[in-house]
Amino acid sequence: MFKLPPITTNPKGEERKAGFEIEYTGLRPKETASIIVKLFGGKVEEISEYEVVVKDTKYGKFSIYIDSVYLRSSTKEYIFKDMDFLKEFIYTLSELVVPYEVVTPPIPFNLLEEVERLRLEMKKNGALGTSASILYAFGMHINIETFTFEAKELLDVLRAFVLMQDWIKEKIEVDLTRKLSWFIEPFDREFIDYILDKNYNPDLDRLIEDYIFYNPTRNRALDMLPLFVYLRPQVKEKLPPQKISPRPAFHYRLPNSKIDEDDWSVAKEFNMWSLVEKAALNKKALYELIDDYFEFENSPFWFLTDLWIERVDEWVKEL
Repeated sequence: MFKLPPITTNPKGEERKAGFEIEYTGLRPKETASIIVKLFGGKVEEISEYEVVVKDTKYGKFSIYIDSVYLRSSTKEYIFKDMDFLKEFIYTLSELVVPYEVVTPPIPFNLLEEVERLRLEMKKNGALGTSASILYAFGMHINIETFTFEAKELLDVLRAFVLMQDWIKEKIEVDLTRKLSWFIEPFDREFIDYILDKNYNPDLDRLIEDYIFYNPTRNRALDMLPLFVYLRPQVKEKLPPQKISPRPAFHYRLPNSKIDEDDWSVAKEFNMWSLVEKAALNKKALYELIDDYFEFENSPFWFLTDLWIERVDEWVKEL
């Protein structure tokens, strides 16, 4: 069951939405597209055997493709022309380590159970996730439409996340394959200390400038760059070349996509994010945990992450 954040409307007062990017194997794009049409209607448009879109569903456009720009580039048809056997061999080999990805359109919060329906139907038809092989380092990204554009609130979301990140990793049981694959880099301790300082009270421009100074990359579990580029398009010029699609959303990158496991669900992962927002909005509790963080950081036991996780676990129960 999806547990929604405390605020379910966007800055315009409309129902918030979330889009999902789920990596998997075991089903090729056309098979996944058929499942989507069965559940949500729409029309299938085949770009190639390994890239398909489903348009005009009740929620918008779904995209399904092999998750490698090199294997689905516009030049591939020329490269593989009259070489069907070689093409199939390369794609079959790639499926051992490169996942397929289904990208949903933004789904209203009150209809998020539809994403779980899709996951279950894919599982029923043979989709496999992270734990199916030691070679599978699959993940899931969630683009959660923001409830605010105010610097203070965005800062507190960041604060809550960095305080909770180790606890979240423990709770979602990151697969060993993901731990070994350097999936995401943590926020630097210097950045964490900087934003947790209670005297730090930036306006939006300063917050964005500071964030990109410490994090000029998308390789963070909470990637704020799509939101910040949406709010201030000019900052993209200050960043290294990288694909950034501006959107009014938090880009939450999860290290697991256990699509085929009975005790895993899209809802379970989304609910962790809801707790982050709940913590960000509970100012008293948030600032108490910030005090605890600095006390812990300055203690002889600062390197024992498990002790910090235990503290956060107690704190979350009181939210």
